[in-house]
Amino acid sequence: MKLYNRPFLIAVTGGIASGKTLVSKWFEKKGFKVYYSDKIGHHFLDDKEVILKLIKRFGNKILSNEKIDRKKLGNMVFNSKEDLFFLNRLLHPKIRRETCSIIEQSDEDYLIFEIPLLFENRIEKAFDLTINISTDKKKQVERLKKDNRFLPEEIEQRIKTQMPDYDKQKLADINIKNNGSINDLYSKLENLLPIIRKLNYKEVVELI
Repeated sequence: MKLYNRPFLIAVTGGIASGKTLVSKWFEKKGFKVYYSDKIGHHFLDDKEVILKLIKRFGNKILSNEKIDRKKLGNMVFNSKEDLFFLNRLLHPKIRRETCSIIEQSDEDYLIFEIPLLFENRIEKAFDLTINISTDKKKQVERLKKDNRFLPEEIEQRIKTQMPDYDKQKLADINIKNNGSINDLYSKLENLLPIIRKLNYKEVVELI
């Protein structure tokens, strides 16, 4: 029987190009139910109320075919702390409410949420276990250069907007360094899996 009549809640986080999505996909392949906060947030970009507020703030230039163009929006907010704060304040309460709904309706033994801004939003205490995936800045830059979504001048800005990894490491329950091969990362996760299955539930706080 599940303790507290809820799933064991795991949050996976990490900086951009750290490999956190590789980790989340690995858990999916192992049969875990995984949700991605970014995808939940993207869903709300189709919400009429959200669209109107974004247009009021940024103008019609963020639209493509009458829909929010995520790349255009991203380029704007990652160049302005004020605009990024506005977007987060608009979307994050909705994401948290949806996350709560997922937890309440789930009959899974474990639920995993990939949350890039877990510590920035100070919601780590809402989970039984937090896993931080990190990589050296040199590796981050190498991976981002291979990603056609980012121009060279955008890479440094994206990294700067995030909490430094050494701060995340202090807050996380488990830290995994991802500087090697994918197989090396998967090996670390295989070693972690039996440890996770033995962990006890925490008295977590409510997300909302």
